[in-house]
Amino acid sequence: MKQVEHKIMSIVLVIAAMVVLFSSLSPIKAGATSYSSDDEKRISIDKKLRSIYDSEYQDNIASSQKVFYEEDLIEFKIKVENTGDTVLKNIKVTDNLPPFLKLVFHPGTFDETNNKVEWTIEELAAGEVKDYLIRAKIDKSKDVKTLTKETNVAGVCVDKICDRDDASYFIGDGVSIPNTGDAGLLIKTSIVLSLTGAGFLFRKYARGY
Repeated sequence: MKQVEHKIMSIVLVIAAMVVLFSSLSPIKAGATSYSSDDEKRISIDKKLRSIYDSEYQDNIASSQKVFYEEDLIEFKIKVENTGDTVLKNIKVTDNLPPFLKLVFHPGTFDETNNKVEWTIEELAAGEVKDYLIRAKIDKSKDVKTLTKETNVAGVCVDKICDRDDASYFIGDGVSIPNTGDAGLLIKTSIVLSLTGAGFLFRKYARGY
């Protein structure tokens, strides 16, 4: 009889120990899930650029496509997107500009010492996107003696979550080559001027003076 009681007591103690162990583990599991909201925060930035004579923005502009010269205008488009599932607030955006640029317009403030533009997005809802434009003029490119690649880097950070993207282009020392539309206009203008000059010569020949 005592052996049976002893076995029953052992079983009871084992069950009690399992209950205590399970209850001690449960808070740990609950604590881990309480931080899942951090995993829902995601932010992305996309940087593109174009010559203002082009309609499409590109990730990069190769030297075979276009070389930018003194006084050429270049435009950067920065897209910031909340790719997570929760609202993000006080998002810091920075655009680090390469040299040989003179700003025409930009969002936020310009840090001339570090050559960068900075601004804050107060709030972005989940899935929301905002676009920003920065336009600049190629400046002092006469100091560049060879074809030079310039890279523009933009970054975004919120709650220690960051992303960055860049866009590159080439500058050179010299005069900008007109695009197709401008070249056509120049050709037409030259033809008109030539015809006008020929008309004056013909009139002079006909009148004799």
